[in-house]
Amino acid sequence: MRDTRFQELAAQLAGYSTALRPGDRVLLELTDIPEEMGVALIREVRAAGALPFLRLNQTRLNREMLSGAVEEQYEAIARHRMAEMEDMDAYIEIRGGGNAFEFSSVPQENMATAMKALNPVAQRRIRHTRWCGLRWPSEGMAQQAAMSTEEFEDFYFHTCLMNYGALRPAMKRLAEMMEAADQVRITGPGTNIAFSIKGLNAIPCAGECNLPD
Repeated sequence: MRDTRFQELAAQLAGYSTALRPGDRVLLELTDIPEEMGVALIREVRAAGALPFLRLNQTRLNREMLSGAVEEQYEAIARHRMAEMEDMDAYIEIRGGGNAFEFSSVPQENMATAMKALNPVAQRRIRHTRWCGLRWPSEGMAQQAAMSTEEFEDFYFHTCLMNYGALRPAMKRLAEMMEAADQVRITGPGTNIAFSIKGLNAIPCAGECNLPD
């Protein structure tokens, strides 16, 4: 049976989070997610009059690439990806994968080499595109949450599909309170914590750049 939540999530990403407009070029970077979700997302991008561009990844293949990463290789990869990113107006990333520790065996120096080369691409995306990134629910995530897989998926879609726009007024008021505040105290059973937030910016996050938010 088709899961209608895939279409609802695609609509949330294309219509609300990235606010796609006719003619927008949109890079969809998808890693280990159901094909049905990718199809739903492509269709929603097209429905907005935008142009979808697709990059598919697999976590285990990415791990193998990173395990042998060298500077020359990832500098070339970064040049190609920068050229692609410079041509985009929006970016949506959905990352799946059942093992949260898949990259744990990758040597740290290899990860550092790849991240150093690719960081300018990420900065270009953050500063010059409308973007949203999210994880795809997995059995591993459900296990970490001490929930059944079905229960965790229901929780995930419920939080991703909230009406984030309706929360904005309350977020704005809370941000104003926080920016005017000095001391914060959190109390509860076994908890009594106090700290200062004086001078810190409060940035409302209402589902534009991450889901859930």
